[in-house]
Amino acid sequence: MPLTKIIMPKTGADMEEGRILSWKKREGEPVKKGEILLEIETDKATMEVEAPEAGVVLKRLYAEGETVPATRLIALLGEGHESPEEIRALAGTEEKTAVEPPGATATRPATLPPPGTPEGEGRIKASPLARRLAQEKGIELSLIQGTGPDGRIEKDDVLRAAEARKAVSPAGDLLVPLSPMRRAIGRRVLRSKQQVPEFSVTMTMDMTAPLRKKEELRSMGRHVSVNDLLILAVSRVLVSHPDLNAELEGDCLRRRRDIHIGLAVGSKDGLYVPVIRHADKLNLEEIATESQRLTAKAERKQLTESDLAGGTFTLTNLGMFGVDFFTAILVPPQTGILSVGRVVEKPARGENGRPVWNLDMAATLTVDHRVVDGAAAAQFLSDLRTFLKGM
Repeated sequence: MPLTKIIMPKTGADMEEGRILSWKKREGEPVKKGEILLEIETDKATMEVEAPEAGVVLKRLYAEGETVPATRLIALLGEGHESPEEIRALAGTEEKTAVEPPGATATRPATLPPPGTPEGEGRIKASPLARRLAQEKGIELSLIQGTGPDGRIEKDDVLRAAEARKAVSPAGDLLVPLSPMRRAIGRRVLRSKQQVPEFSVTMTMDMTAPLRKKEELRSMGRHVSVNDLLILAVSRVLVSHPDLNAELEGDCLRRRRDIHIGLAVGSKDGLYVPVIRHADKLNLEEIATESQRLTAKAERKQLTESDLAGGTFTLTNLGMFGVDFFTAILVPPQTGILSVGRVVEKPARGENGRPVWNLDMAATLTVDHRVVDGAAAAQFLSDLRTFLKGM
């Protein structure tokens, strides 16, 4: 049986790397086809990697907690009787190829020695993994004493240097590497702020009728949330505002036929945005069931790529934290995102002129100004307010 290569899967066009959370099989342990080999964390979700073939785990190239570029070799499966030299040869070749494609040496400009390298000694000897770790941890290779063959710097040398630096760092400081999700969030929001001319409009929504409906349903044993009510309202209003359910493609606007509402769900690791698909075709109870299912999967870190893909408009709510209002950043390539705060009881004038108490909520719509102007954004919010008031 030929050796089977296990690579870090690339689950989406934007995925650049994944982090190994846990190995489910040890080296030398047999594995069946379809069994779980390891669990990884991508920029969007946590997922399990299955063995494509039956065999024995010959080599695990990365440890738990390490971040690995997408499509990089991470393990080898075989029959179990392969020689150590054969395993090392293939693992070493794959590691070198992933870092330096064939033919790249001839066309790439000469690499300058790193700072601190004595003149004439040339490039510092270090394994590809050691170089990547040193770059991630901000450690200069020239300051590390290698323990490998001919003084080559290995992974453990870098880890020891990192521990030594931590020991002399200011008391109380802790350097925590960003997770793949947090790094991906950083890239996305930076791209959004740099490339999209966005603006925001805020309007107060009267939530008296929606919350009354919520209580009525609860008394009947049917549980819905404020987010469920808002998803229902937004999906219905978007039908008459197609430019807000669209994506800009060059000089054209792609108006999406389907309405898929992304619901921002916060976690200690970052922000998930699972998608309620065809929300405009679902009733309130169906929306509640789907949002509960996706939120539960997010809490268990079991969201899949299909759970997170295809959103056409996003809703984000910080009201449960006591936030009055805030302005969210667009999720490219979407045109709009609605951020809502807490519901507050406020006095108002009733129809007969007598004072009444309303349950008000601030809703802020952020849009891509290349697609939507202020009047159109305001009209969407006005229609949303009317829909909510009439629930």
